[in-house]
Amino acid sequence: MDQNRVLLVDDDTDILEINKSFLEGEGYEVSTATTIAQTMEKVQTYNFDCIVLDVMLPDGNAFELPPKIQVYSNAPIIFLTAREQAEDKVTGFKSGADDYITKPYSLPELSLRINAHIRRNMKSEGFLMEFPPLKINIKTREVTLKDVPVHLTNREFDILRLLAETPNVIVPFARIYSHVWGDDTPCDNHLVMVNISYLRKKMDKIAPDITFVKTEWGIGYSFANPPVKNSLHNEF
Repeated sequence: MDQNRVLLVDDDTDILEINKSFLEGEGYEVSTATTIAQTMEKVQTYNFDCIVLDVMLPDGNAFELPPKIQVYSNAPIIFLTAREQAEDKVTGFKSGADDYITKPYSLPELSLRINAHIRRNMKSEGFLMEFPPLKINIKTREVTLKDVPVHLTNREFDILRLLAETPNVIVPFARIYSHVWGDDTPCDNHLVMVNISYLRKKMDKIAPDITFVKTEWGIGYSFANPPVKNSLHNEF
């Protein structure tokens, strides 16, 4: 599964290394830059999920960067700086930043803010589907239930995503089979049922009191939103 990619920009290499090490420990893929020129080169080369900018850089003021970055990327931008004046914050937000954190700051807070902006951005772009307590990340193909990862095969994930795209609507066996297996041969209902069974067992292990995948007898399946409570867990 893909990691969320973060670009850290600061001319203080010690701070860069500390922040990079911590965020990598949090599961991010981290790139770094120390100048405006390096920042623009990386933004034009790679896709980032969030960009954290120090304001004062050797070759200019980072307040000028958001409009230039947004030509190539729609990643949320967080300014990270020692400048606390209210007018600086206003300037930062007016330039196109999504957040502004002043030094000193805690690394867990930085990670939480990065995560919050990435989730909000993914949700607005349709990459993140949330049906509390279930979250489906289409971009990274990660699924969590009650904040616990659900490790699905590609076909199990594709089935769950297909059903979740149309909550409370019956999806016939044939639609599931053709979408997930991409096969023009006659629908194999048993193959669909077996994969649904595996999917349910993995979710039931984490949350046995609820179910999202409902059987529509003789027709197919549907995604229950909100989830059904106290349902049978041994049915296909």
